[in-house]
Amino acid sequence: MKIHARCISIIGNLWKSKGAVGTATIGSSEAVQLGGLAMKKHWQAKRKSEGKDTSKPNIVMGQNAQVALEKFARYFDVECRMIPVSAECHHCLDPKKAAEACDENTIGVYVILGSTYTGHFEDVEAVSKELDRIQQEKGWDIPIHVDAASGGFVAPFAFPDLRWSFELPRVKSINASGHKYGLAYPGIGWVLWRDEESLPKELVFTLTYLGSEEQTYTLNFSRPACFMVRIVEWISRWLS
Repeated sequence: MKIHARCISIIGNLWKSKGAVGTATIGSSEAVQLGGLAMKKHWQAKRKSEGKDTSKPNIVMGQNAQVALEKFARYFDVECRMIPVSAECHHCLDPKKAAEACDENTIGVYVILGSTYTGHFEDVEAVSKELDRIQQEKGWDIPIHVDAASGGFVAPFAFPDLRWSFELPRVKSINASGHKYGLAYPGIGWVLWRDEESLPKELVFTLTYLGSEEQTYTLNFSRPACFMVRIVEWISRWLS
């Protein structure tokens, strides 16, 4: 648990948040499900508090999205609004078209930092500005989850001035794969929320096991011993 907490602290600092909370996952596939689920829970809670319908949530992403992002929408009953990509936007999400697809039922926007097809980083800051404009005009407060599966451990070093992580207030959660450029073997991913408020309480379970108590909010409830070996390996490489 202490090693795991240290990893979250390291990644949180890397992604510009001092109060980040998060967890290790089975790759980024589990991580993006959790990021999407948190956005859906927040949207539902807000709609219920306003006495509004919660039966038609949708999420926006580019057609270049990896299948795990589509799986979230299908598995958790969320309409998937996929935005066509073109050469003029490097076959990535067009911020203006993404904004046009949003409405009061949009739980969030998936923005990809490292497209599976081309490696391009989608413009997180531009999407954030478009969503800021929408909030001013319509009152819709739409969050961003950054799928940084391949870029989360590259951008902070290769592009230190790029604004894509928790320095943008609209970015509520980020995932990355430790087994891509995080220097670990396959099977480990990470998902972080900018602060405790960004992680819905109903996703958090308190687990008492073998004399200790911890909080858990993963989809996989047990993991092989080699998973913790990979976490130990990951932190030892980053500290060396």
